[in-house]
Amino acid sequence: MKINKFTKKKNGMYDISFEGGRTITAHEDIILKYELLIKKELTEELEQKIEKENITYIAYDLAIKYITKKMRCKKELKEYLSSKEVDLKEIEKVIEILEKNGYLNEEIYVESFINDKIILSNDGPNKIRKELQTKGINTKTIEEKIVIFEKEQQIEKINKIITKIIKSNKNKSTYILKNKIIDYLSNLGYEKSLILDLLSNFELEDSKDLIKKEYDKIYKKLSKKYSGKELEYKVKQKMYSLGFQNYYVE
Repeated sequence: MKINKFTKKKNGMYDISFEGGRTITAHEDIILKYELLIKKELTEELEQKIEKENITYIAYDLAIKYITKKMRCKKELKEYLSSKEVDLKEIEKVIEILEKNGYLNEEIYVESFINDKIILSNDGPNKIRKELQTKGINTKTIEEKIVIFEKEQQIEKINKIITKIIKSNKNKSTYILKNKIIDYLSNLGYEKSLILDLLSNFELEDSKDLIKKEYDKIYKKLSKKYSGKELEYKVKQKMYSLGFQNYYVE
């Protein structure tokens, strides 16, 4: 079949028009690969080849655009290409090409992911591990790379967080404050043993003023409903629930 003209479209695609008005679409790399600009002719066998290869090139282009915006892992790329209705066989083929050309590297991805978390978040090692696991990264790679997050960096982050929580919770009892700090930092992914070790360096003690303030507030509120020993018991119960377990009010 004689080629009449090439019409450029978006995303590196061209319409190839033949004598008689028939048109097919092909990626520019395929046109160059089979020297169609020079030969100006296409056999039926070559057309079938182009149709098959075209699918891979389109998927490859989609993948390149996706990973150049932001570094991605294989699982994210698979999910993206699937959402674009790319066949699973083509996805595997594209991933193989990307890995071969150095565009897709899970080890580099993991290093970059951990470094971003260290710089841009307060997330601890355990939370980072879990996130990487959900992205399909194998445990061996995660454990090899998580050492990037050095203990000194963790200590610095934990100390800053503890200081911030203490400053913003001055009306809380020491008991409740400590539990809040431990829960918060544990949820962020830090080891409990390290949290407790660093927390012990902070002098936390309930002030007499705080105890009296809480006692007066509770007493005033409960005295409207209770009196005598029952009032005393209810006040004591409430103080305990707020963490003031060894309170004494003059």
